[in-house]
Amino acid sequence: MSDTLSDVKISQQHATRPPPIALGINVDKPKFPQYAVYSKRMESFELWPEYLPVQKKDMVEAGLVYTGVGDSVRCYFCGGGLRNWESGDVPMEEHGKWYPKCPHILLVKGQAYIERLIRGEKPETDGDDGISSLKDSVDSVNHIETAAAQSCIQMGYSEDMVVKAITIFINKHEPLETLREENHRLKENQMCKICLDSRADVIFLPCGHMVSCPQCAPALIKCPICRQTVNGQLKAFFSVINTKE
Repeated sequence: MSDTLSDVKISQQHATRPPPIALGINVDKPKFPQYAVYSKRMESFELWPEYLPVQKKDMVEAGLVYTGVGDSVRCYFCGGGLRNWESGDVPMEEHGKWYPKCPHILLVKGQAYIERLIRGEKPETDGDDGISSLKDSVDSVNHIETAAAQSCIQMGYSEDMVVKAITIFINKHEPLETLREENHRLKENQMCKICLDSRADVIFLPCGHMVSCPQCAPALIKCPICRQTVNGQLKAFFSVINTKE
């Protein structure tokens, strides 16, 4: 009797456990793996009618492949079809609205993006990675406008004196070239090792390596670092650091 009750409890635990996709983990394989590579999808749009109001690049980034018939496209991953494109349509959004469980959309944009679409909200654009924000703050922020500098001015110090103090501090503690070099190094480390163009923010499971962007990850069967078979993929999200006062 006790064994039976244990079996029931175990079955209930498995029944209530959410599927991997609900946790943002993709374990499925593309229906059309030959188009998992970005460049291959772009090639399919060679005969895309130029009068149509949607750009090829946006279609490709949304995981769509041109069928060669009218304006009909199909997702390389979920196989879902879309057509009758109108001016103002955003392929990624249309794909997400009609096929909210598509692994490509979830991998590229994340579950929160899909949920905003379902609620009828306009999805926000992807935030900066924090590193680019650091460069902006170094290159473009007028230091005299920072809260610290303004506080000194309100205390009676002249702007010239505050500027000189900031300059001395920067020269002593934060050489701009050093910050630029560090920023460049960090950005390079975060780049996709496949296309060398986009940020690597896809975690391979079970090895845990993060070396590919969402556009390149679905085409990889083995991890480029450890050569272990990829059984699942999970999109990583980086916190945005606001370095401006």
